Amino acid sequence: MPDTAAHLPPILRRLHLLRGESGAASARVIDHILRDPQGFLGLTIADLSDRTDTSDATVVRLVQTMGFGGFQDFKLQLSRSLGVTRNTNITVEVGDPSVAVLRKVFDGAGVGLSDTLEHLDLEAFSTAVQAAAQSRHVALIGLGWSGLVALDGQERALRLGLSCGAHTDPTTFLQVCSMLEPTDVLIAVSLSGTSPDVVSAARLARAAGATVVALTGLGRTPLTRAAHHVLTSSAPGDAYRPEGLNVRFAQLCLLDALFTALHVSQEPYMTERLNRARHARRALNADPI
Repeated sequence: MPDTAAHLPPILRRLHLLRGESGAASARVIDHILRDPQGFLGLTIADLSDRTDTSDATVVRLVQTMGFGGFQDFKLQLSRSLGVTRNTNITVEVGDPSVAVLRKVFDGAGVGLSDTLEHLDLEAFSTAVQAAAQSRHVALIGLGWSGLVALDGQERALRLGLSCGAHTDPTTFLQVCSMLEPTDVLIAVSLSGTSPDVVSAARLARAAGATVVALTGLGRTPLTRAAHHVLTSSAPGDAYRPEGLNVRFAQLCLLDALFTALHVSQEPYMTERLNRARHARRALNADPI
């Protein structure tokens, strides 16, 4: 069964994750919002601080920690997120006919992509693209489902003619990451951000001078602390479709966007280079044996 937080809209999931890292005062504010997010929308900062026995400054710091420009911006984004949740029934339930399941699966994928884009650090994404574009080699690592994402990223990068390798075995990727250089980039994929092997590999890569990009879920984790740039993905889940399935789709799209942006940033050189390789393959196939 998925964690109950997987059913929450993305902003509330972030609050849920942030609670474990917050002090007592901030935790009271978070608990109040999570208990009645709709009712919270009608409160002022003074109302919220009074009801949670905290200060206005505590409320403001919490909002800023989440990356919002101010209290009103936070309420506006939460209101929009709640509106999407109310209007989109994507939870697969017992008795759903097959066509209803089909629609919910596709709608869930769409919500996951929207959630991810809404909370993605766009500056971190742009910087990660620049780092990959300037790198000598890109390494991707991951375990389980995250390993499949890493392998897909490798295929995408190799099609662009980039030096790239994906590794899904801890023994291998720990060794690879220890030998990376400052001209290399590591993309570490882990939804939880707590996999000991992936975190250790990221730390080894960073110690070697490589740029570390974390492709992970919401919340502060050992992996996010080891990375230079953090790309977060977020998606709802239910009893029949764990959160990880929709998140994996969002992560695939993030990698596709990263390498596509890299391609665009290298024009016209990149397309000319790919055309030369394509013509060389055609000439080789045309030669008689």
